[in-house]
Amino acid sequence: MLWLALAIPDLPLAVFERLRGDGTPFIVSEQQAVLAANRAALAGGVRPGMRLTAARALLPRLAVHPRDGEAEARALRQLAAWALQFTPFVSLQPPHGLLLEIGGSLRLFDGLSNLLSRIGQALAELGYSGVRGVAPTPTGAWLLARAGDQQPALEPETLRAQLEALPFTALMLDPAQALALEGLGLTTIGDCLRLPRAGLARRLGPDLLLQLDRALGTAPDPRRPYLPPPRFQARLELPSEVEHCEQLLFALKRLLQELCGFLRGLDSGSQRLEIELRHADGPHTLVRVGLVQPSREPDYLLGLVRERLERVELRAPVRSLDLRAADIQLLAPERPELLGDPGRPRHLWSHLVERLHARLGEDAIHGLSTRSEHRPEHAWAYTAPGRPAEAEQHGERPLWLLPQPHPLRLQGGRPYWHGPLILESGPERIETGWWDGQDVSRDYYTARNPKGTRLWVFRERRDQRQWFLHGLFG
Repeated sequence: MLWLALAIPDLPLAVFERLRGDGTPFIVSEQQAVLAANRAALAGGVRPGMRLTAARALLPRLAVHPRDGEAEARALRQLAAWALQFTPFVSLQPPHGLLLEIGGSLRLFDGLSNLLSRIGQALAELGYSGVRGVAPTPTGAWLLARAGDQQPALEPETLRAQLEALPFTALMLDPAQALALEGLGLTTIGDCLRLPRAGLARRLGPDLLLQLDRALGTAPDPRRPYLPPPRFQARLELPSEVEHCEQLLFALKRLLQELCGFLRGLDSGSQRLEIELRHADGPHTLVRVGLVQPSREPDYLLGLVRERLERVELRAPVRSLDLRAADIQLLAPERPELLGDPGRPRHLWSHLVERLHARLGEDAIHGLSTRSEHRPEHAWAYTAPGRPAEAEQHGERPLWLLPQPHPLRLQGGRPYWHGPLILESGPERIETGWWDGQDVSRDYYTARNPKGTRLWVFRERRDQRQWFLHGLFG
C-alpha cells in the first residue's frame, strides 16, 4: 500500500480567500488574535498570533473574518468527495487534511509522478494550496506532510530515515507532551526513537509510542473510509455581495470542478443541476439546468450554466451559493468507433438541445413521440427531446396528417379530391374513445386521385355518405 497525505494548513483562510482576487489584506481571527493571513496582509507586516488591535494598527483597511469551523469541516468533506476521482479510498484527517490510498491508482495514472502532478494541479484549480507526504503508512505520510517533507518515501527503510530527521514538532502532540520533549533536550523524531520505550511511555503516555509504531508500520493503522453522500451538495460563501450573474461564474466553476471530481469517483454523471443563489433577506433564487444526457465535464457544464444565468434577473445581491446534483446516474463506458473520426464532436445533437434549453428555457424545446392510441388525432404527444417513441403496430400511416379532417364531396357516389378517388386498400376500422366523449367510428382507406397523389381518407360509419380526407402520403 502507498498513502498520500494532503495537508491544507491554510484551510481556515482558504474557505474565504480562494474566491478573492482583489489583493485586499485579509485575515481570519480566533480569540481576538490573527489565526491566518493572506499574502497582502503578510506583506503589510501582519503575522499569525498577532493581536487584532496590532494588526489593524498596521493595516487600517484590513478585512477580518472570524474562523468558521463549520465551513472548514464542510470544505474538507467536499474535498474528500472530489478526491474520489483519484482513488476509491479516501479518509478524513481533521481538521485540515486528507489521506488517499494511491497504491492501486499508480497504473491508472501512469505512475506516481503523473498522479501527484494531476492532484496538485487540480487542487490549485479549486483554490487550495496543499503540502503532500507519500509513505507506505498513513501516519507516516501525514507526519511527512506536517513537516513539509514532500520527498516520497516508497520503502519502510526510506520512511524511517526521513522520519528520524524530522523535528519532533511534526508529531501530533498535546502541549504537555511537546513541553516535556523540549525539556528532555530532544529535537528530532529520531531522538524520540532512541529513548527507552518503557521510559518514554511512562513519561509521555502510550499514545505517543503507538503513533510512532503506526508511522513506521510496526503497528496496525486502520483508517475509516470516507463514504460519499447519495447526492452532491456544496456551498461557497462569497467574499462580497454580487449584483450581476456574470460575476458568479468564477465561483460556480470551482463548485462544478468539485462536483465533476465527485462524479468521476462514482463513475457517474448528473442530468440535472440546481443552483441556489442565497440573498441576505427574502427568498433565494433557484436556477435549474437540465441535460439530455448525464455529464461530468466541468467546462461543458459551466457553458450551460452561463447560458442559463443570462436569463436570470437578480432581485437582490447574492451572498452565497449552493450547487446541488441529486439526479446521479452511472455512465456506461463509451466504445470508440473502429473507423470513427477522432476530431468529430460526440453527442453533438444532445449538446445542441441542452444549450437551447439553457438559453430559451426547458418549456421551449420539445420532441415528438407516438402514443399508445388508435385515434390519429391523439396518437402523438410532445415529449422530452430524445425520448424514444412507444412502439405501436398500426396500419400504414401518412407522413402528413391534417390538423382537422377535410370533408370531401361526392361525385357519382365516389369521394372526389382533384378528381375521383380510387380506393386501393382498406378498410381499417377505428372505433374507440367512448370513455372520454371524443369517440370515433370510422373506416379508413388508402386512395389515389388521377394525378397520382396517395391519400388517407375515411368514411363515417354512422353516416355512410360522409367522407373525409385525413392525411397525405409522401
